[in-house]
Formats: sequence, structure tokens, C-alpha cells
Amino acid sequence: MYARLVTAVRVLMGLDYLINGANWWFKIITPYPSLSDFVVHAPPPGIVGALIETGFMFHIVKATELLTGVALLTDRFVPLMLVVVFPVTLSVFLADVFLISTLRGYIMGGGALVMNSFMILAYLNVYAPLLQARSAPDALSAVGEVGIFDRVLRRFLPVHALIAATIGLVMVTWVGVMVVQYLRHPMPFWAR
Repeated sequence: MYARLVTAVRVLMGLDYLINGANWWFKIITPYPSLSDFVVHAPPPGIVGALIETGFMFHIVKATELLTGVALLTDRFVPLMLVVVFPVTLSVFLADVFLISTLRGYIMGGGALVMNSFMILAYLNVYAPLLQARSAPDALSAVGEVGIFDRVLRRFLPVHALIAATIGLVMVTWVGVMVVQYLRHPMPFWAR
């Protein structure tokens, strides 16, 4: 029975995200915004309008929903997509429940959070290695001996590590300089 419930929730969540994601590109739900709504009209005020006005953020949100819907319906990469879509789910919950505060908002936002959190808990065994307090990086053992990909990865990872460390050093130095500048010339909170 439990396995059937997990499958049912996976399919229902997949349909919800597929329909909501597809609606952005193809108008199929009346009250929800779609790309065609803003050809003539300005985006609505609030968080959704701000995401739309960026020109790309709402596209990313809706693409994430669409990909999650497809993954859940095809039962592919389910644990990965549950984690990838969780920030979207949490944002939808917060906006629908605390900003919109209508029955539709409670059902849709609350329902999305209940389904997403249930599915993450259902796949908790998959996430167990991620929940270790300390672990050692070992990307090459995950790849194994698979020929050319293994050789490319063994050459690429050290170079990538050097680039990442160099960029990290530049970023932290830059932030440190900004902190020192602020401490030397603090700006009162009312002048910010």
C-alpha cells in the first residue's frame, strides 16, 4: 500500500508541476500567468511580477517545474529533481500561503509543500550519504574505469580545482576589501 501511495503522489506531483510549468509557455490555466499575458500588459505587482520583469528568473522557475514534472511522470532522476524543485516549492508555498492568502493559495501552495516534503522523506535512503556530518570528496571513484571519460575527468578535475580555488581567493579578497572599506567609512543605516 505504501509503495502505491508513493507512486500516486509522484504522479500527482508530476502532473501538477508539468501543467504549471507548461502554462508559462502555453496558456492552459486562466488565473496563472503565462508568457503571452505580458506581451501587451505589464507584469503584476509583487514577487511574481518581479521575477517576470528580470527577463529570465521566471523562465528558470517554470523550466524547473516542467523538467520536474517530466522526471516525476517518467520516474527518472526523481530524487535529484525533488531536491532541485524544493526551493521553487518552498517559494510557492510562502507566496501562496502568506502573500496571496486565499483558499486556492492554501491548497496549491500547501499541497505542493506537503507532496514535495513527503516525496523527499520517501526517498530518504537515497539522501542518507548527503546527510553525513563529514565526508571525503572522491569524484573519481564514482566514475570508475569507463575509458575516455575517466581519462578526461582525471585530467580535468585538478585544473578545475585550481581555477575554482583561484576564483574563490579573488572573491574572498574582494569581499574582505569591501568590509575594510565599510569599517573605515561606515554609512549610517538611514543613508543606505
